[in-house]
Amino acid sequence: MANCHRTARPLFAGRYLRYNPFGLSLSIGAIDMIKAVLSLGGLPELSFLEMLRELMVLFTPNIRFYEIVGGNDRLPKAFLPQLKDDILFSHKVQKIVQRENGVTIHATHTKILQPFQVTADRAIVTIPFSILQFVDIEPRHSFSENKWKAIRELHYAGSTKTGIQFKTRFWEKEGMFGGRAVSDLPITYTQYPSQGIGTTGPGVVLASYTWEDDTIPWDSLGDEERLEYTLKNLAILYGEQVYREFETGTSHSWVRYPYSGGAFTMMKPNQVTELSPYIATPEGRVHFAGEHASTHHGWIQGAIESGIRVAHEVNNAQA
Repeated sequence: MANCHRTARPLFAGRYLRYNPFGLSLSIGAIDMIKAVLSLGGLPELSFLEMLRELMVLFTPNIRFYEIVGGNDRLPKAFLPQLKDDILFSHKVQKIVQRENGVTIHATHTKILQPFQVTADRAIVTIPFSILQFVDIEPRHSFSENKWKAIRELHYAGSTKTGIQFKTRFWEKEGMFGGRAVSDLPITYTQYPSQGIGTTGPGVVLASYTWEDDTIPWDSLGDEERLEYTLKNLAILYGEQVYREFETGTSHSWVRYPYSGGAFTMMKPNQVTELSPYIATPEGRVHFAGEHASTHHGWIQGAIESGIRVAHEVNNAQA
């Protein structure tokens, strides 16, 4: 009799819902409803563990979220007094050269094209791996093959946001006081402001927030077209008043942004075990930080934690 065996199959969110190994599998209609309600329509074929981490953050009882009063840009600006003499704006890193006793960063000014370089004992690289592929590393073998595999293969989720400012907070008349609306319309996810509830005057809505597969159609559009179709979708929910109330808007695609090449890390099946051990590990005198080098992908929390970790690495490293 021929020998037979069962091989492990990668577990991703879509397969888990369709072929639940621990209970009843769900119908196609039920899966579609879950994806729409949880705004997961564009993400089902990614790592189940990644999806589980995200859902645990959002649905853990009594979890607390914090905001920086006055805007998130106050966080980097808080470091300005200590770092103002060492910050270089409008410089794009072209090459990282690692030697036995130091690291040299080669950059070019993006406006006047003037070359610049600086040498230090160690370097902390926070460039997303999606973009780090375009930075020359010399010598190439100063990075391990496992690191190169992580740089090449780490998956970044696409995301596009469209924000709109309206003359009044008309959505509050419809009973939306903060919170969000989800739908199977192309806009997918709408977030309403939790500040200034009940006040008169203008208000800003995150009118469309899409991820991964759901963001592809939006990435094919220009900014003006995104605003046009976002308003068209909102009109389905709120009627023609959205056009009368419209003041201005803006849109941003992280896929089309040349310094991110994607919004945040969201691993594919098997990447958690194959890539995670090598993402944050130092390569000689080069250290790595950023949300991708943490366990909190896509969150400022992860970037901050990785910064603290890498600061300890550098401070405790041998000269």
